[in-house]
Amino acid sequence: MGDFDALKELGLTEAQSKAYLGLLTLGETTSGPLIQETGLQNSVVYNALNQLIELGLVSFILKGKRKFFSAANPQLLIRLAEVKRAKIEKIVPQLIAKQTLTKPKQEAQVFVGWKGLYNAFNYILEELPNGSEYIGFAAGFEDQYTEGAKRFFREFQKKRALMKYNVKLIVNEESRKQVEGYRYYGKFGKPHYRFVEGYAPVGVIIFKDHVLNVGFEDQPVAVLITSEAIASSYRRFFYGMWEIGKA
Repeated sequence: MGDFDALKELGLTEAQSKAYLGLLTLGETTSGPLIQETGLQNSVVYNALNQLIELGLVSFILKGKRKFFSAANPQLLIRLAEVKRAKIEKIVPQLIAKQTLTKPKQEAQVFVGWKGLYNAFNYILEELPNGSEYIGFAAGFEDQYTEGAKRFFREFQKKRALMKYNVKLIVNEESRKQVEGYRYYGKFGKPHYRFVEGYAPVGVIIFKDHVLNVGFEDQPVAVLITSEAIASSYRRFFYGMWEIGKA
């Protein structure tokens, strides 16, 4: 991510970002050189400068009748990010309270790519309380993973271990040797496995009123289904197979 994109991620507008970066490049300057540096219209630059002054990211001094502008120390951007985070954290409990008043919802969300997968699996950690049962059908085995998948799941398993979940996974009997050959699970608390003959689903996690389906192809994808009826159906199916599975 470049400097420009990073500033926009912090909430600065395109004009504010260009003006701030222009001042960092030019140093103390009047508006004229800054207008040339940014390629923005006069009025846009003046508005951006005034807004940046309000944010504490730009200051100015008068030399005669002329204003000379300077960019504030970039370290202040950290403080800006902290302030924004504090404001968000302050309203989150209110938003959650509103959410709990709504009726149970049914929806499906699709997450694409590693960033999407990260968000999907982190959602499990946010929703499922410490010490809960974590049930599902194993997503695959290390020798089948790409390097990106290996890194992703090792990091997730560390987080899952910290939540002290009772992890139960069902796997096809034909994959027993691969599962028993797992090496890195033990570091983070080994799941309880049961093996079934035939074909069990792959890459399915059931938690609360959700079912997460995960697939690894050219690009990873996850589908999160939120439905009490569907989650209950999957849960009954899981425990039915768990009863007939072999340790």
